[in-house]
Amino acid sequence: MKEGVSPKEAVLEFERFIVSEYLRYGSVDEILRANRFKNLGVSYPGIYHILKRWGVVRSLGRSNLPLTETLELLVRAIEGKIPIQTLYRGMPPSFRPRLATVHRVYNETKKLVKQEVEIKERKNIRRVGTALVITPGWDSRQILVARDVSPARGDVGKPHGSLSLPMGFSKMGEKEKAILRVLQQEVFTGKFLESPAEFNKKASGLIDGSEPFMFIDIADVRVAVYHLVLPPELSSPDNFSSFKLKGFKFVDAEELLHPDDVVLLRRGMKEIAQGYKEYGARLAEELEPQPFYVDSFFNQRVALLVADQESV
Repeated sequence: MKEGVSPKEAVLEFERFIVSEYLRYGSVDEILRANRFKNLGVSYPGIYHILKRWGVVRSLGRSNLPLTETLELLVRAIEGKIPIQTLYRGMPPSFRPRLATVHRVYNETKKLVKQEVEIKERKNIRRVGTALVITPGWDSRQILVARDVSPARGDVGKPHGSLSLPMGFSKMGEKEKAILRVLQQEVFTGKFLESPAEFNKKASGLIDGSEPFMFIDIADVRVAVYHLVLPPELSSPDNFSSFKLKGFKFVDAEELLHPDDVVLLRRGMKEIAQGYKEYGARLAEELEPQPFYVDSFFNQRVALLVADQESV
């Protein structure tokens, strides 16, 4: 224990360290791995008790399963216009799926993209996510974006360093809890670590009653998109911090409609920006805004790949 630090303060600092590591790495296993499995002074269940006591909304998402690796290979085939078999032969030995598995996934994808997706049909959606269009109270045209420095995820169109909205995986049917998870992990991590109870209370008031204004399908993830308006005291970029996103800034939504001007843009950003403009137009006309569904350009490119393969 540090000299001059009370036992209560020491416990608080230790718990803040554990929560900070969780927000950095996203899982208890990764905390232990990052700390080389050294004795942290707390058991595996003890870490979960700390997270619960601090009100942390736990992360969701899958590990790098063979299906994910297969999807990543298909993404490379799409973006590089490379025949699947040629690309497969160049993959490293650590690539686990067999060629037969890749072709099976490809054939299943062909079936799915040829079907007309019904708005209320969820059977073809394997995962769900939440994205936030965050604007300052002084200008609804400005959207909060940042560079995503977390590990790349080719299966969901997320290159390392890409310009991104705050977004993450969710559970089916989540709303306010899903928004709170994204705020804790991708927007206000520092403020949450400073005072979790105070932050969660303020955040709950901010997101109370929020409903998605659109849904977008990116690969096999259906993303619900919400609009949050920040009060003046939270609108300064100095308030934002995250282990996953860096370089926060507000940009005009119009800028995101011209991806050629951006070095790296996360999949779905352009479509969300366009959807937000349409949502704003409906509000301006005092129409009842109903959520609408769109396919990402990434998914449309998958459909084009299928069509090109079939024409050969």
